[in-house]
Amino acid sequence: MKTTRGQCEVSTTLKKAGLHQTPHRRSILQILIDTDNPLCVSDILKQLEPGEKMNKVTAYRILTSFKAEGIVREIPSDHGVYHYEMACRHNPVHPHVYCRICRSMACLPPVAPSRVRELFAAPPDFEVDHVNVNITGLCRACRRK
Repeated sequence: MKTTRGQCEVSTTLKKAGLHQTPHRRSILQILIDTDNPLCVSDILKQLEPGEKMNKVTAYRILTSFKAEGIVREIPSDHGVYHYEMACRHNPVHPHVYCRICRSMACLPPVAPSRVRELFAAPPDFEVDHVNVNITGLCRACRRK
C-alpha cells in the first residue's frame, strides 16, 4: 500500500525526533520512506547503496531508536521476524498479509478508526493503545508452486 509518503523527508523527520543525522540513520529511513511494503532487517540491508556497509546489530539499534521516537512501526510475523514501516500521517495504521512460505509482507487498506473500535472491542475496563492485525497465508507466487 504505497501512500504519498514522498511528503516525508529524512532530515526533517530525524530533526523532529531529536536524532543525529548519521549516514546509516539517513539510509535506513530513506529506504523505509521509499518502500511499498514493510521490510525486515535483511531486506533493508539488501537495499543499501552499493559499497555502504552496515551490520545487523547497527540496523536493529537504529530501528529500535526509530520505534522509540514513533518514526516506524514494528510488525511481528509468525516466524519471529519483525518488519518495519513508516509510522507517519502519510501511512496510517493498517492490517497486513504475510506469506508463511516466502515470508513476504504486504499492506492492506487502512481501517477507519470507528471501524477498528467496532471490530476489536475490548472489555469496558481495558484501555486499548495498539491493535496489530496480520493475516497469514500463501501469496500468489507461493500458491502456484
